[in-house]
Amino acid sequence: MQLRRLYLRYFPPALRLEYAHSNGQVRRKTIDLPHISAESNIALVAQQLMDKERLLTKAMASKLKELLHRLTIRLLRPFGDPTELSSLSSPYGRNCDKTFATLTGHEGVVFSLAFNKPHASRLLSGSFDKTCRLWDVHTKSAIGVYRGHTGEVVSTVFAPGGGGNELFGSCSMDNTAIVWDLETETPRLTLSGHSAEVSCLAFDSPEAKLVATGSCDSTVRLWDVRYGACFRCIEHHDAEISSVAFDYSTNMLLSSSADGTCKLWDARTGKCLYDWDDHQQSEVNHASFNATGALVVSSSANGTAFIYDTLTGTKRCVLSGHHKAITKACFSMQGLQVLTASADGTARVWNAFSGECLQVLQGHEAEVFDCCFSYDGSVALTASMDNSLRVWQREKD
Repeated sequence: MQLRRLYLRYFPPALRLEYAHSNGQVRRKTIDLPHISAESNIALVAQQLMDKERLLTKAMASKLKELLHRLTIRLLRPFGDPTELSSLSSPYGRNCDKTFATLTGHEGVVFSLAFNKPHASRLLSGSFDKTCRLWDVHTKSAIGVYRGHTGEVVSTVFAPGGGGNELFGSCSMDNTAIVWDLETETPRLTLSGHSAEVSCLAFDSPEAKLVATGSCDSTVRLWDVRYGACFRCIEHHDAEISSVAFDYSTNMLLSSSADGTCKLWDARTGKCLYDWDDHQQSEVNHASFNATGALVVSSSANGTAFIYDTLTGTKRCVLSGHHKAITKACFSMQGLQVLTASADGTARVWNAFSGECLQVLQGHEAEVFDCCFSYDGSVALTASMDNSLRVWQREKD
């Protein structure tokens, strides 16, 4: 057997190995690392893994230690209680005089947050306690608890349709995704079929007729929401899926993967339109469309992001400047700017056409793992592993 690739699964922590048999058949295995922490002795853990796994030879020691170090950094949460949001910072990064709200109730790490659009009157949270919770932003109270998953919840997404956003989706380490009815707090559909953890989910349109799910089994599945049936399984990635997204027309589907690629698909036929691999086999952490679907931005663990033209498939520009992995990248609604979040503790604003860095947002004390623009592009929101959320507002001329 020959080891082809070695990469990470961050939550729950694990090492992933891709190897080839003498007959050419490619297989993958997962080595769970439930006891690894920020205090772990990297050299000792690496040696123990090499002693137990024959695919991990001495020649892989340096790469193995590098990955384990990256994993422990991602697991480092030195700032307060990870089950609640402890601080909010205001325009220009200045600290608020007091916390706007502390939402408590989860009994495990809060790993996912989502506001309904465009009103932002409700907030969804997903937790390692295996539940989702719905919060009223104005009263700051929980108005729904959603139980049904048997594993950690790693993503929550509102369906885009209607003022109330009557549906939402959740992804879990139990290998399923669930489409929930907001009002009844019951699963409308349980999407079962993936053979590994479901890492991401996207609804197609305001009508929410289709759902796409991405999994650590390296596949993307398309589901008919009316019947809960999987009608297409896309199997062309070689590692876990990190993000999926539909464009505005719902004709195109975007997927990114730890295999170092970002792929654009015809959502109607499942045909691969473009396969972008400019990240040099570095894990692609996220990819998203602009509002019209004309451009795509992909971000990776090597600290770069690329912008592509979906009509021609050409690379428009590269966003280079972060010193560590870019965890998230998104366009402003107008499509003129891109916002990136990074493990280097900063966020950056870029010109979407030239790739010029317009501003570096500094102030967080740990990895910035999520970001978004307000509807008009005048405000940026960043979330960090320092347990804080910062609101950045463009200074008026």
